[in-house]
Amino acid sequence: MENGKLSFTLTKNQKDFFENAIKLVIKDILAKKELGNLNEDFVFEKVNIFLEKHKEIKKKLMQTEYSKFKRSKEHEEVIKKIRTELREIYGVFIQDDYKKRFKLLEELKKTPSLENHNKILALHKSSQERLPYYPVVYKKIFEIAGIPKKIVDFACGLNPFSYPYLGCKPEYVACDLAEKDLEFIQEYFRTMGIGGAVKRIDLIKDEVSEITKGADLVFLFKTLDSLETVKWGNSEALLTKIKAKCIVVSFSTKSLGGKKTIKKEKRAWFERLVRKLGYKTQIFEVPGELFYVLNL
Repeated sequence: MENGKLSFTLTKNQKDFFENAIKLVIKDILAKKELGNLNEDFVFEKVNIFLEKHKEIKKKLMQTEYSKFKRSKEHEEVIKKIRTELREIYGVFIQDDYKKRFKLLEELKKTPSLENHNKILALHKSSQERLPYYPVVYKKIFEIAGIPKKIVDFACGLNPFSYPYLGCKPEYVACDLAEKDLEFIQEYFRTMGIGGAVKRIDLIKDEVSEITKGADLVFLFKTLDSLETVKWGNSEALLTKIKAKCIVVSFSTKSLGGKKTIKKEKRAWFERLVRKLGYKTQIFEVPGELFYVLNL
């Protein structure tokens, strides 16, 4: 793998055999439709970490022809565990008709209407649920934080396509895990003449101080639950590194299936955290989503 490094010493033949096996594992993981846009080097890191924790599976992968390994319970375990983690931080938000986005972008280029923006926003679960409330959401945020000149949107999904709802024209930096998704957003920025940029960022391990320095707003919409699922404490580590004037964090108030309500009391951990970090907090809610606007 170009950006990955094996954490053990092997002969050249062993290394080639093992790296090829990992590539095949990654291919199997990314065969899941909603994960297909993720970068291979990002998945490589997840596979390598998993194998370092599961030495017996690593040993079997190193010593077994992949066609045989693929039929084993160990293959099933590694695929299932890593897909579950990737689904929590990315795949869960991808709608079934996500592949229509290219066709819809062409329609948007011809007719840059709100209706055509909405069709693209509806392809991502997070922005689809927020779709009826964008004008209210941005109005409330700007009443608290002021009109922004620069926004950094972490784990952005398709939220950059809500740009017309902002009611202003800030610089917009869209950040996410999948380069293919970011290329799609960059094409939108270019087409619409938006002062925008894209940046691939893994919020769990990448440095965010520099990219947020000088920003008026950082968006973390429906993001922290996923980070905490991967590892408890990720939210605190991230918030302490953000250098923007204001951070907007949101949480879903409904379960993924929409059948259960998530009570505000479930966010007590986050409210304790922002008090600990010294943030002044203002809260508002729209159907399905709870927003915290944080200022130091």
